[in-house]
Amino acid sequence: MQENIDKQSGGSTSKAKVTCPYCFSIDTEFYSLFGQQLLTVQYYCNTCHTPFEYIKDDDVLREGEAAFRATSS
Repeated sequence: MQENIDKQSGGSTSKAKVTCPYCFSIDTEFYSLFGQQLLTVQYYCNTCHTPFEYIKDDDVLREGEAAFRATSS
């Protein structure tokens, strides 16, 4: 499964967009902090309506933490 990150322009504060490995859309959203493995997170593609796993990195972990805080408030 190919996983790409497209960085938006705007310097070091830019947010990484996770690209769907099935339809290559960047209209994806964070779904779950843990996938089937501890090193993966789950995303959901709003274009092809498919959940997929993505390997964690610092940008992904920050996005997951922000999403968790938004839903628990």
